[in-house]
Amino acid sequence: MTTDNNAPLNNERVPAPRPEPEPADATRSDPTRSDITASVDESAAPSTVHPVGVEGTASPPPQPTMVFVEAPKPPREQSARGVGAVVTVLATVLFAVTYGLLVLLLALLASPTGASEALRFFSSSTFWLPVVIFALAHLLLVVVANRAGWWAHVFGGFLVALVVWVGFVGAVLIATDTVGASSAAVSAIVLQQLTNPLGFAAAIAAREVPIWVGGIVARRGRSARVRNAEAKVAHEQRLADHRAALQVQTGV
Repeated sequence: MTTDNNAPLNNERVPAPRPEPEPADATRSDPTRSDITASVDESAAPSTVHPVGVEGTASPPPQPTMVFVEAPKPPREQSARGVGAVVTVLATVLFAVTYGLLVLLLALLASPTGASEALRFFSSSTFWLPVVIFALAHLLLVVVANRAGWWAHVFGGFLVALVVWVGFVGAVLIATDTVGASSAAVSAIVLQQLTNPLGFAAAIAAREVPIWVGGIVARRGRSARVRNAEAKVAHEQRLADHRAALQVQTGV
């Protein structure tokens, strides 16, 4: 039997042949691998974003801008109440002096020693309570009349006189401790005051003083009316200019 020298022995292992390395472009020659790679590359590639304004892409229309323009504020109306309040102080002093002189005159006409009685009367509530009531009533008159003419103070003087006379009667009731007494006692005191010259003196002074000082307040009211009318005309002109400017800006 012929023995081949190149044949391996029975107990000798023959090493398996090593696989040849694939060439660098093996993936290119393998169609299966190329498809997989291409699909992976396409899925991994980011999507292209077109910027706004690029040709072929519709850009949103510009939004209108809202501009708020404040309209001119109406002018503040002037009044005569401030001057009226100052005049009320002057009127109260005049009322107290006039009322005191009338009381002194009545006291001297009643008796030669009436001056001492008048001095005692000046320190009583029967004298000072009508003075306080006049101040409040006259202040209310100038507040209500405001820019009215002198006629408002002339007619308002009657109401002030009536309120002062009622205040005088109330002062007598307080001085005689009749407040809270029976209605018969109160009625008797009130009837006595209907003929009391001191009450009439208070009413006369309260009637005349608003006429004397009412012209000051009426003059202030007249000037306030003129200024308010001028301010109103100027405000209407500013409003017209404002509307015209808005029409030019908006193109209406």
